[in-house]
Amino acid sequence: MRVFTVDLTSAGASRSTTPEWADAADTVQRIERPSELSWSCVDLQPDAVVITVEAAGTYDTLVTRTLRADGIHTPVFVLAHEADGEAVAKTLEAGADDVVPTPVSVVEMRARLRALTRRPATWEPDELSNGPLRVDLMGHRALAHDRELDLTPVQFRLLTVLVRNAGRTLTRDQLLESVWDPAEQLESNVVDQAVSGLRTKLAEHDTKNCLKTVRGVGYRLEAAE
Repeated sequence: MRVFTVDLTSAGASRSTTPEWADAADTVQRIERPSELSWSCVDLQPDAVVITVEAAGTYDTLVTRTLRADGIHTPVFVLAHEADGEAVAKTLEAGADDVVPTPVSVVEMRARLRALTRRPATWEPDELSNGPLRVDLMGHRALAHDRELDLTPVQFRLLTVLVRNAGRTLTRDQLLESVWDPAEQLESNVVDQAVSGLRTKLAEHDTKNCLKTVRGVGYRLEAAE
C-alpha cells in the first residue's frame, strides 16, 4: 500500500517519517508542502492520504478541499488530536473519507486504511468546460474562447466551483465554504469582491454575462446549451 502523509501539527517537523501504523510492505512518503499534494497524487497515484492535525475541522479541511477541487479522489484519512462531532462533520463535508481521534491502535488504523482502499475508485475529468469556458484542473489554467484567463488563486478556485455547478445557484455561504480556508479571518463581502474581480477578467474575454447575480441568494454561472 502506498500512502502519503501530511503532518500539519506543530510537532510535525520533528516526527519520524515512518509512522507507527506503517507495515513493512507499505510505501510511505511524507509530503512536506501541502501545496504539492495534488501533483504528487497525480504523479504517483497513492492508495490513501493520511493527514494529521491538532484539531479536526481546521487546516485539514483546506488541504482536503483543495484536493477535491483539483479533481483528486484519493481516499483521505484524518488523524486529529481533538475531534468533536461538529469538527468531524466539517472535515467530512470538505471531502475527507474518515476522521479518527488520536491515539488510535495500530490494528484499528490498519483496518480503516484497508477499508478505504477497498472502495472503488471514482473518476472526474482533468478538465471542466461550460460553453466557451474551460478549466484545466491539473494544469491550473482557465480559458475563455481558447484564450487563457489571468486569474488569482482565489478566482481560479471560484471559477472551478461555478463551472462544476453550471446552471445551479450557489449561495454566498456555499461559495465561501468551497473556495476559502475556514480558519482564515475574512471580510463579510469577500465573496462579492471575488465575484466582481472574476467578472472583470471574464469581461476581457467577452464572457462576463454568463455569471449572474441572484438577488438575495448568491450567484449562478449559466449552463451552456
